[in-house]
Amino acid sequence: MLKIEALFGKTFKILNGFPAYVTIEQKSDPTGFITGQDVLSLMDSCLRSGLERIGVSLDKASDEFDYLSKLFRRNGFEHFSSRVEVYRDLKDFEGCKTPFTWASLDDRSFSETEFKLLWEKCMAGSDNKPSSLTMDQHLLSVKSELGEGWRKSCRVFYLKKKPIGISIPHLEPGTINEGRLFYFGLLPEARGKGLSTAIHLQSLSALKEMGATHYIGSTHPANKKMQRVFEKNGCVVRTQMESYYKNFSK
Repeated sequence: MLKIEALFGKTFKILNGFPAYVTIEQKSDPTGFITGQDVLSLMDSCLRSGLERIGVSLDKASDEFDYLSKLFRRNGFEHFSSRVEVYRDLKDFEGCKTPFTWASLDDRSFSETEFKLLWEKCMAGSDNKPSSLTMDQHLLSVKSELGEGWRKSCRVFYLKKKPIGISIPHLEPGTINEGRLFYFGLLPEARGKGLSTAIHLQSLSALKEMGATHYIGSTHPANKKMQRVFEKNGCVVRTQMESYYKNFSK
């Protein structure tokens, strides 16, 4: 991680998914320059560390996008997905009242296995691009990236004691005030009832309680329903991000 930080830290935010992966996300105000040799060094370091993949997120609106996207693709990175990224200032956010209750893994109201099953059901039929990861890998990603206290972020929402969706609010690693949702989604039986906006709003309340001063969210361009939720809850489109993966065969 120290070597990756030295190579890419000025241009990319580094998300530690060890021992499975590492993800680098282009900063909005990069101060460095990436070369082909840097990419080769990144691949060598990750391969030697036994990682399964490297993820790269590039800002399509940046001046460096064309150069960086070609650079990574020349080195075997494949385009995985696009996502619309939004911003919401939380400093003036006053919270909300909803009919929902919630519990987290930290409360021991449900097990990791039960949480993974609910998460898997929430992803089924979603307008976002299907994930290539197993549910065990998804949960490992949460543990790796969020570190200590990750259980408090894994939340299930209930309406009349029935689970209707999950949310994973957290402060972005490496920041003290940037709020994100590692995942947000409804169970299939809870969709089409106007619940998404209220649950998302309650998730924003959770982020503010954690100390977030702003929220960064994202969804696939085809997911118009989630984009409407963002709009209703005061989020504005900031940019479009393009994701690339390099997978190492075992």
